[in-house]
Amino acid sequence: MRFVYHPQAGTPTLCLEDQAYTHIYLSRRTLGTQELILRNLQDDNVYLYKPLSVQKRKAILELVSTQTQPKRPTQGAHLIWALINTKNIEKVLPYLNQMGVAKISFFMGEFSQRSERLDKNKLERFGRILISSCEQCGRSDLMPLEVLQNLKSALELYPQAGVLDLGGKAGGLNAQQGIIIGPEGGFSAQERELFKERAIFSPSNLVLTSEGAALFGAALSLKP
Repeated sequence: MRFVYHPQAGTPTLCLEDQAYTHIYLSRRTLGTQELILRNLQDDNVYLYKPLSVQKRKAILELVSTQTQPKRPTQGAHLIWALINTKNIEKVLPYLNQMGVAKISFFMGEFSQRSERLDKNKLERFGRILISSCEQCGRSDLMPLEVLQNLKSALELYPQAGVLDLGGKAGGLNAQQGIIIGPEGGFSAQERELFKERAIFSPSNLVLTSEGAALFGAALSLKP
C-alpha cells in the first residue's frame, strides 16, 4: 500500500474507521505507533499523520507534515465501453486503473444486457474499487467515469474516437482520443452503420471478450 485514502486528508486531525481502519490495523497489523501517509485524491499533497490514539474500532490521527507531490499527467487510453455485466467490469477495473486508463465512458449498446444499469450505488461501488486500486498502486488521480445514453451519443461527443472491432486494420488507433468497445455480443448492424466512417482497429483474428478488449485497449497507450 502506497498511501491511505481519506476524503479529509489535510485536516489537523481526523478519524480513521470502518474499512480503512480494518485494513490498516487488523488486516495489515500496522503498529499503533506507526506514522501513515494519506491522500485525498483531490489535491497534489501527501499528508503524514501520526496516531494520537488507536482504539478498538477507530484511530485518531494528527497531521505531522505536508509534502507536495504533483499528480502525474495521465496519458492513458480513454475507453468508451458498452455496458456489460457490472460484476465483470468490477473484476478488471483495478487493472485498468493500474494501467493508467485516463477515463471510462460507459454507454448502452444494442446488445448490452438490458437488466444492467449504472445507477448511483454501482457508480459509488466502482469509485471505492478505484480508490482501493489507487492506494495499492500509488496512482494519485481518481479515474473519472462517465455514463452515456448510447453509441450515437458517444460518437457525437468523441468525434476522433476509433473502434475496436473484428475486420479492422492492424494499427493506427489513437488510444488517448478514445477506443469504442462493444459488449459481449459485439456491435449490431445498425451500430456498424453509425461508425463505418471511423477508424476501425482489430488486434487479431481472435474474438476477445469485452473485458479482454478493454484490457487490450488500455495496453495500447502504455509506454516503456
